[in-house]
Amino acid sequence: MLDPIDLIRMSSSAKELLAGRSQTDDGDDESPALHGLDLLVVFSGYLDAGNVSTQLENVLLERLDHQRIATFDTDQLLDYRARRPHLRFDGQRFFDYEAPELALHLLKDQMQRPFLMLSGPEPDYQWDRFVAAVMILVDQLDANLVTFVDAVPLPVPHTRPLGVTTHGTAKELLEGLATWAPKGRIAAGAAQLLELRAAEAGRRVSGYTVHVPHYLADATYPQAAVAALEYIGAAMGLMLPTEELRESGREVEQQIAAQVQNRPDIAAMLQHLEQRFDDYAKEHQTRSLLLDQDQQMPDAEEIGSAVESYLSDQVQHDDAGLDDDDRGTIVNTGNIDESPSEPMRPSRADVSPNSVEFITDFFDASEDDEDSEDAEDDETD
Repeated sequence: MLDPIDLIRMSSSAKELLAGRSQTDDGDDESPALHGLDLLVVFSGYLDAGNVSTQLENVLLERLDHQRIATFDTDQLLDYRARRPHLRFDGQRFFDYEAPELALHLLKDQMQRPFLMLSGPEPDYQWDRFVAAVMILVDQLDANLVTFVDAVPLPVPHTRPLGVTTHGTAKELLEGLATWAPKGRIAAGAAQLLELRAAEAGRRVSGYTVHVPHYLADATYPQAAVAALEYIGAAMGLMLPTEELRESGREVEQQIAAQVQNRPDIAAMLQHLEQRFDDYAKEHQTRSLLLDQDQQMPDAEEIGSAVESYLSDQVQHDDAGLDDDDRGTIVNTGNIDESPSEPMRPSRADVSPNSVEFITDFFDASEDDEDSEDAEDDETD
């Protein structure tokens, strides 16, 4: 095998960052050191239902502060004829060639917490060499957590919460979240090979495969990207931008609803999928992303008690916002021990949402019923 390091092209500032020299002449922090950060891996191509990977890469690089750390030699890794790059033609000449890029970026989330992202098209060639090159970077950067995200089409309805299949070694980030955990042999991808090698090397790994309705697999489905960002944020402790995708998702929902309303056969298919989903969900409970592994959702009695206690406290406050204890403290000492503080609010860039193209072909009712039955048999097996 050729030397994996030859696939990597480091940026001009990467060596300083790797050495920990990330300060300006005035001594102020300019960029965080790269060592010990979490790494997100997102490849487009394989297991990319709903164009989730492309959406994630676009929204994170467009909405968050970032800088390129390293790129990979795509001339050695990609089949350009299988996925031809685009360029423009103005009637007389060609211009604006969009070269494919497989790159490692340093980003900061909306709370300015740094993390790394490896993204781009999945390599077509030299998987072992490419994975070995990535592992060199992982070891050199001493990545704390390596998180993988992709999406798979399944016979599930878009009217229900999107499920997920979890995988990896960081059990505290995975247990209780999976809605479907199949067993069997699957066709491998470069991401799966990289996840395998990272786990073998003793790295903490968390993986999330989002379930996308099979009839929307070829469309750009923002809801799946939002779900992926929620799993990423929970695993890596990040605040990530979802507003633009949520808005696009509402537009997509309206387009789907219009198609369902005008097609009784589609409505019947959707009802069948909903019934199957609800029956399965009754027997497979999952924990919320808002709860830790050892936490449980409070029941109705606990919530009611907390609300009553809160309302009771509010009644005891006077027009100045003071309760009896606070007013007594002022009388005796002239001040209150604890002054109220403003809650921390993340800053969000005001960026206009991009238009999202929605393309989907629903199957004929007869064909869909057969596909659904086949998928159900596979799932049962």
